[in-house]
Amino acid sequence: MKLNKLYDSIRKKYVISYPEEVVRQKLILRMVNNLNYPKSLVTIEKDLCLLPHLQDVDIKNLKRRADIIVFAKNIHPTYLLYPLIMIECKAIKLNKSAIDQVIGYNYHVKAHFVAIANEDNIITLYKKNDSYKEINFLPNYNDLLKSIK
Repeated sequence: MKLNKLYDSIRKKYVISYPEEVVRQKLILRMVNNLNYPKSLVTIEKDLCLLPHLQDVDIKNLKRRADIIVFAKNIHPTYLLYPLIMIECKAIKLNKSAIDQVIGYNYHVKAHFVAIANEDNIITLYKKNDSYKEINFLPNYNDLLKSIK
């Protein structure tokens, strides 16, 4: 059985086109080409324990990876680069379980925004008054930056 592959322009390599990977690659293309996300600030399949701002936190036992994390410069007083948004990609219908997963990951990551995406939809979440609010689109990079400053 021959597996199809897609070129991942962030990791600069071919990856197997599993359904979730197709969602991820389509979203990344849209983010970079249409929504002005800087390719150099996008990471894919990043182990949470390798994030620079989590080096002093005891999460070594967390065997979790974020599908997409986009960093921004100078949005945190201590770290030059800090997570602006973390996105989980799904090949299934978006549901509460997927939302809970990305919020759970963000307990440690502390990105300003989180999102879940499938091939048809994206839900972006942001914290306001200790609860998460939803919008049914992915804002462009500059709008996310402006909203936190």
